[in-house]
Amino acid sequence: MKAHNMEIDKNMPCELSDGTVLQSDVYRPAEAGEYPVLMLRLPYNKEARRYYDEYLEVPRMVEAGYVVILQDVRGRYASGGEFYPFVHEGKDGFEAVEWAARLPFSNGKVGLFGMSYHGYTQLAAAVEQPPSLKAIAPVMTMADPWGDILGTGSAPHAIGKFETWVLGSIVEDQLKRRNLLDKVQLNNYLEHLTEYMHEAPANQWSPMKNLDPGSFFFDIMQGRLDNQLVERLQLKEQLSHVDIPALFMGGWFDALLSPTLQAYEAYQGDKMLWIGPWTHEQMTGQAGAEFFAGAAKNIGADQIADPTEVHIQWFDKWLKDKPLSIQKPVQLYLMGQQRWVAYDEFPNVEQQKFFLESRGKSQTNAGDGELVSKPSSKVTESSLTLDPYHPVPTSGGGSLIAGVESGIFDISNLHERDDVLVYTTKPISGDIQLLGTLKAEIWCSSPTSLCDISLRISHVDPSGRAWVLMYSFHREKVVDNHPFCLLADIGTTAYKLSKGHRLRLDIAASNAPLYDINLNNGKTTKTHTEGYVANETIYHGGKMSSKIIVPCTTI
Repeated sequence: MKAHNMEIDKNMPCELSDGTVLQSDVYRPAEAGEYPVLMLRLPYNKEARRYYDEYLEVPRMVEAGYVVILQDVRGRYASGGEFYPFVHEGKDGFEAVEWAARLPFSNGKVGLFGMSYHGYTQLAAAVEQPPSLKAIAPVMTMADPWGDILGTGSAPHAIGKFETWVLGSIVEDQLKRRNLLDKVQLNNYLEHLTEYMHEAPANQWSPMKNLDPGSFFFDIMQGRLDNQLVERLQLKEQLSHVDIPALFMGGWFDALLSPTLQAYEAYQGDKMLWIGPWTHEQMTGQAGAEFFAGAAKNIGADQIADPTEVHIQWFDKWLKDKPLSIQKPVQLYLMGQQRWVAYDEFPNVEQQKFFLESRGKSQTNAGDGELVSKPSSKVTESSLTLDPYHPVPTSGGGSLIAGVESGIFDISNLHERDDVLVYTTKPISGDIQLLGTLKAEIWCSSPTSLCDISLRISHVDPSGRAWVLMYSFHREKVVDNHPFCLLADIGTTAYKLSKGHRLRLDIAASNAPLYDINLNNGKTTKTHTEGYVANETIYHGGKMSSKIIVPCTTI
């Protein structure tokens, strides 16, 4: 088959050492010869347009002189074997790379690319260090595959993210392979997914219990994963021993920005980092209610055509020994300034502290909560209600769950709730560029053994509307009613606050349906349903001066 001066070989078999056959669609130049290979290994349908010419444009990569291979991973779509998330990607990736290197139209040099799950497939293969792998390009991904989905100890569990992924992207093919797919039943669950995500207990989730009761979903939700297996799949420490060049890309509103940055920081080989005003769903510049020009075309300080061209130049350097026109390895889009800036390394800017101030009435935006430059000498406290049957909803930011869009949205309505504490600065006197990771030190206590704290940052415009930029969620196992200091990263950004605007922190004790909900009895909605209303405490001033630490520069 020929198209655009390109040969296309559908479902070319790749036999692994255990006899499993993986199927690959191969796109290669029509002109005979040997070429370097770029491979994407994914658990989603390799026939989908998203992987052919939306995320990156495969025909352009072929035109640039590459063989491009899209491969279904073990147990997915056309490939044989049984799928279990993440478990086989290291060994299978090693063998797939070496298979690609031996193809008759390959020159023996292989690169890997892809985003999200197929970013992890690259890191897992790179850790195995196949001899023919010369460069990778993990985008919006993670080195710890389970992260806050699996959770450890008393950590919160991102059950909404996991439920969205399994039901929305995985289970249909799993059922189809076993001739068990009831399309009507599945569609009914998908149509009502946002409602089912509030169902508890999550470890007995009825959509999966009815569709696929033997699914890996329950191994994870019911804590049946072997600890040694979990440890083996965590790659962050292993990345320090990998010297294969890596191009990392992330989005300021991507749910996986923090794990992408963690993988980038751990990686010790030649590396490059790009972060744009992107969400996990799109790299157009549209992020919720705000659009950022220059995010899709002519990107980076060097005005590279688009992400496809960035990838081509990256692989040209490492697979073809061509010079790289990108001058500096860190390329960040500064939101509000609507421009890209290049750095030799991720910038480390001056940090400003804002202390939480209140006389104990910081509930709602009509309360007395403030962010100030100096702490009060007197300790005060605000009561934070956690009603497990009326949780504070997930909204905007780096969300990756059904029914919640990622990006900047007006969340003023959340700040009218009396179970949300609100702290706001005075209007700023000049433009300020936030640039880096915002951190928090929050003194708090809980009347029960678990303390849940949701931290959300927004900017407040002159009209009083609050626009969410980021959030994080934290759970600590604590001694009842014993104050402690929560040390937390809230999120990383590069966003300009304009003169007259204000910076706001809000604190809640829930973030649902993204995270399981504390039932105020030592249990959560991951495993139980019955709970009661309780009040945590947030402290300010004196020896318990809660604060946020904001990296920022005046512009």
